[in-house]
Amino acid sequence: MTEKSSDTITMNTTVIYDFVFIGLGASNSLIVLALLKNGALQGKKVGILEMDGKNTNDKTYCFWANPNDAIVSDLASIISYSYTQIQVNSSIQQNIEAQPYRHIRSIDLYNFTAAALQEAKISVHSASVDRMTFENDVYTLHGEGGQFLAYHIFDSRPPQLKLLAEKDIYLHQSFYGLHIRCEKDVFQAHAFEMMNFKIEQGGYTQFIYVLPYSQNEALIELTRFGIDKIESAYARAMLEKLIANDFGAYDVLAEEVGCIPMTTFVNPPSTYPGMLHTGGRGNLIKPSTGYGFKNMYSHAQVIAQRIASGDYKPLNQITFEQKIRFQFYDTLLLIILSRWPDEGKKIFTSLFKKQKISRIFLFLDEKTRLLEELKIFLSLPILPFLKALMIYLTQKKWLRYIYSLFAVLTYLLIESFNPTAAKYFSYLLLGVGLLSIGIPHGALDHLLLKDKKSSLFIFIAKYLSIIALYFVVWLYFPLLSLLIFILFSSFHFGESELEEAGIKVATVGSYTKAFVLGLSVLTFIITTHLEESMRIISTMSAIDFSTNDFSNNYLVAVLLGILSIGYILFENIKSKKYPFLGLAFVLAIGIKIPLALAFGVYFILQHSYNAWGHLQKGLRRSPYSLFKEAAPYTLGAMAVLIAIVAYTLNTTLTETRFWSGFFIFLACISLPHFLLMHLFYKSKYE
Repeated sequence: MTEKSSDTITMNTTVIYDFVFIGLGASNSLIVLALLKNGALQGKKVGILEMDGKNTNDKTYCFWANPNDAIVSDLASIISYSYTQIQVNSSIQQNIEAQPYRHIRSIDLYNFTAAALQEAKISVHSASVDRMTFENDVYTLHGEGGQFLAYHIFDSRPPQLKLLAEKDIYLHQSFYGLHIRCEKDVFQAHAFEMMNFKIEQGGYTQFIYVLPYSQNEALIELTRFGIDKIESAYARAMLEKLIANDFGAYDVLAEEVGCIPMTTFVNPPSTYPGMLHTGGRGNLIKPSTGYGFKNMYSHAQVIAQRIASGDYKPLNQITFEQKIRFQFYDTLLLIILSRWPDEGKKIFTSLFKKQKISRIFLFLDEKTRLLEELKIFLSLPILPFLKALMIYLTQKKWLRYIYSLFAVLTYLLIESFNPTAAKYFSYLLLGVGLLSIGIPHGALDHLLLKDKKSSLFIFIAKYLSIIALYFVVWLYFPLLSLLIFILFSSFHFGESELEEAGIKVATVGSYTKAFVLGLSVLTFIITTHLEESMRIISTMSAIDFSTNDFSNNYLVAVLLGILSIGYILFENIKSKKYPFLGLAFVLAIGIKIPLALAFGVYFILQHSYNAWGHLQKGLRRSPYSLFKEAAPYTLGAMAVLIAIVAYTLNTTLTETRFWSGFFIFLACISLPHFLLMHLFYKSKYE
């Protein structure tokens, strides 16, 4: 997008603004203040769209900060209170003079921003935005209050949460507070109390905050972490009882009601280059605590520096990145709070009892080191976090990588002591894997039948006919059959991997990518097990490889293996899709194990695992119901396996001939499966 002149430009007598701010809450207010401070708005046309008058104190912003931090000096005039002592859950007070807890009333921030806008002669329009259009580098904002044109937009509207039930968590941090004045001096003005769990939990995680404003005045707030928002009547009754018991007679001066999302959902950046998401829409609220004010301030500083330097295109890529490991920590806690809410009290009580508040503040600011974080987690109840970890790994589909690594390491350990035992262990692994998911994922093909008028009997007859016909082709044209197997299995494996990565496969380009990706998988497995592969291929295709062929082709195999894994890693970097990295991991750990086990680890824990998930989601069936549905057809597939292997052994029992027969079996039953799965994937885009 080319930079526009800061002069007033009109289109149909309408001003085109350089910057439009949708909403004037905390995040956009902090951005405006930062831009005004560094002069980035000088000579620019700026429009502020805000339907709310912003003339009430609807929120309280709190944060901890070092006295020398810029946020303190920049907002010093509106910081109402600073607390140098903290009490957690009725424990002994701790000194926090190094990082006092600051308090800002929302009305003071609104008024401070309004005064700065007035001084800069920037008007606030009473308007909202319902939709927008984009043409010739200009955004047109439509909504109540008129039509506005802009080159760049800061959008703080609440995000549209498109949650995926199997992955994302959404909880509420809802609160209800009473601003009271007591008849007696019952508070210490310099000390506040947080997370007091002396109240009933009610199936949630609930606690009390006390923020004193003087010795007889304070905000007493009830907060709930939970799926359901707290009801005002319920909260008021609980607060009135608590206040009367703890502080005596009082008058209510005001009430405060609010709700902050606690979610693992990450709102994507705007697809418009000139639009930046801010506030909650920009993922600036920490999921596990609801704190966001410091993040919003830091984000505002980054934005102001970029715009002042002219480096703000594309605007939508100015992001506030949370460290990956802290996203992981937040997710574990949200899993616990959503599934076992009673554990919240135990976890927070243990945390504040065993850790210094200064370390906890650093942890919440994501400024601790890994060793410090380990010490924090070791002080917490371990069982709920282990259960949450298992759920997390399952949801992320990473548990299979742990299984893969465990299987490989166990095999290598056994092999170092007893190679024969290791061989039987590999057979056990393959048998369990094939019966549990490898064959069952293909035994659900009858559920993919598009033509419901055709009977199940006819479907099975056609299915078995394709298998039988392909097997006959193997008997008379083994080399051609092998080539056909490589071609369709490459596409099938690649299509499944792209589907797992969320990449649409519906064009010639995507079909080509699927084939190359799947071929890379097969090439890597074959070239890293070259001697075994050539022996089995020679048995399958009637080609006689001599001993010299292994050594002559070794360097070529190494090169092909490097190119194959390199292509997979390239796709990971280009698309930024972690399943490709997982695929590379599964392939890499199979280098030092036998060919059959290496292929089995990929086929079972990568390909079949992915396909099972796709079928479960596409058919909207539970894993148990799918496994039950697949059971009789799995037995039928095992009968086909026994028949094909028995025929190919031809009275001579060798390991090579067995695996040759097994791969021919796999090829035969995969052909109709590949066709039906391709139609299943394709139907998603029709």
